[in-house]
Amino acid sequence: MIAGLGNPGSEYEETRHNVGFMALDAIAHSFKVHRFNHNRLANWAVVDLVLCDAPEPIRIVLVKPQTFMNSSGVAIAPMMKERNTLLENLIVIHDEMDLPVGAVRVSFNATAAGHNGVRSIADNCGGRGFVRMRVGIEKPRSKDGVIDFVLSRFSRSEWPTIIDVIAQSPAVVRTIVCDGLTAAQAMFNHKVARD
Repeated sequence: MIAGLGNPGSEYEETRHNVGFMALDAIAHSFKVHRFNHNRLANWAVVDLVLCDAPEPIRIVLVKPQTFMNSSGVAIAPMMKERNTLLENLIVIHDEMDLPVGAVRVSFNATAAGHNGVRSIADNCGGRGFVRMRVGIEKPRSKDGVIDFVLSRFSRSEWPTIIDVIAQSPAVVRTIVCDGLTAAQAMFNHKVARD
């Protein structure tokens, strides 16, 4: 199960907090998923893909919680239960203020580090033993401006970097699924130069 985090509604499209939704859309496109199903809690799609040179297809569930960021786990938990998805088979893609714009970090069983969406998943889904793809969005200059900052759009100069990261997200996920966490970390957890 791959979950991209964000806030529903056109006013939040392409904001920093919604890079998880943006990445999931790119993954869906890469997996040739053209339509999402909708329920009260989430937009979701199921696709059977032959990955990793496996003889049999792998069933992948793509999820965009519609509960707003801070309640992401409320949407993901019932979907995991319904499909008997183990926590270790969950990949969550979300924004990360502690990384510069364009940086990617693949991690497992890491603390929420103040990210309320991640905390909600840990609280509702049985712990933090899941894989995360964290996408850097930079920190605001002032701690008082965090909410406005994460709900703001990327600057014109940042946008090409974000587009590159979003385009790379299907490769990150395929590497995690096919080659494992360590290989994905070695390939994608590199430093991004700051200007």
